[in-house]
Amino acid sequence: MPPEAEPRGFALPSAMLMLLLISLMAAGGFLLTWIDGQSARAFARSTEAFYVAESGLATALALAEMPSPSVPPLTLGTGTATVSFEPLLELRRGETVYRVESRGQVVSGDATFERSVGQLLWVAGPPRVPGALVLVGSAGAIPPKGRISGLDALGSACPQQPSPVAGVAYWGGPAPAPDTALTIAGAPSERSMPANVSVAAETGIRWAELLASFGPVPDATVPPDPWPAAGTGSTYIRIPGSDRLGAGSSGRGALVVEGDLTLDDGFAWRGLILVGGTLILNGDISVRGSVASGLAGGAGVAADFGGHRIDLRFNACAVAAAAEGLTAPAAAMPGTWYEVW
Repeated sequence: MPPEAEPRGFALPSAMLMLLLISLMAAGGFLLTWIDGQSARAFARSTEAFYVAESGLATALALAEMPSPSVPPLTLGTGTATVSFEPLLELRRGETVYRVESRGQVVSGDATFERSVGQLLWVAGPPRVPGALVLVGSAGAIPPKGRISGLDALGSACPQQPSPVAGVAYWGGPAPAPDTALTIAGAPSERSMPANVSVAAETGIRWAELLASFGPVPDATVPPDPWPAAGTGSTYIRIPGSDRLGAGSSGRGALVVEGDLTLDDGFAWRGLILVGGTLILNGDISVRGSVASGLAGGAGVAADFGGHRIDLRFNACAVAAAAEGLTAPAAAMPGTWYEVW
């Protein structure tokens, strides 16, 4: 056909078709990009919820305390962690294994993203004392003069510690034989602990764990640290060996002595004194709280023969305040972490 007879406008449909294909490809690309963006944002929010849940679990590990561990809902950035405790196994009085689950929630627009993690935690309560004077192992001699009382009229104000308690509670050996000048009162005045009842089970004082590196951290270890200044608030002081303390070392809180402890005239304390070896009384002393000795073996207490006087009165609130510093931190049980799907 001559050139002037060729069909007109044939290129227009082809161009429109190409434009349509290109538009569809562009729309598909935008759709894929949008989906990828939504997936990335969802993954980011889900990861954020996971870390919120992990933070809740870490908080539970730091704050869990007997007898009823709990953690209030935690607000962390844009997320919230809700922690629950479920008791699984009571190992012994004051020691329980809990299953702890932490649910992290993050709200983004109309969507809520959740992740949950859990772990088994060992939680122990603070030490409890069964007497104003607690003697472990051989009871030894008790001071010839003074007063030992496990009665506390205001004990109900601090239910963390039982009140009243025995004046003298002891494991092993014959009953202490007080002199007529020594008054022992309590509920009962003297309590002999059965040989098959362990000290840890009865008191919650786990001596080896208390001194271990993973145990509660003392405010001062003397030596090398100096003795806390007079007037210092309630503290936890640990003495690695044996020591001799007098009026200048009076104070309050928890005092843990790994070896023997000699108390000279004028010593006064408010709180809890735990002695691994023998407690040697060498003067007039005053304690408002409780004293336990012989925790690492040996004679529990030995008195001088100079006729000095002891004034030991159980105080539930003083013991409770001191025992808080000796509470073993909650411990995560290895290999028990899990995620809830």
